[in-house]
Amino acid sequence: MVDVLGGRHLVTCKGAAVEAEVALQNKVVALYFAAARCAPSRDFTPLLCDFYTALVAEARRPAPFEVVFVSADGSAREMLDFMRELHGAWLALPFHDPYRQLESNGAVSTHCGSPASAS
Repeated sequence: MVDVLGGRHLVTCKGAAVEAEVALQNKVVALYFAAARCAPSRDFTPLLCDFYTALVAEARRPAPFEVVFVSADGSAREMLDFMRELHGAWLALPFHDPYRQLESNGAVSTHCGSPASAS
């Protein structure tokens, strides 16, 4: 995943930027496509948060797993609000990063306006 996101910055739920290479090196990375307006996203996000929290708590530091949120929200504010409300301590692609548009090139399929699974 570092190869895909190399040279990019990711953001925390507080809006701080981190280098993808540093944050994701030697980790299994899950890309999580979701949107606040999508009921299945709102239902699944707390489950993923609990899983992530338990996995990271049990792992040696640094934990070998990371979630990167790829927002299908309508605005940067909506994205950050969703992250602060329901997400774990995950990283996210910045709202204006062109890689957020993976669903438009057919790389992933969508459900209720947000990507749901890999094609």
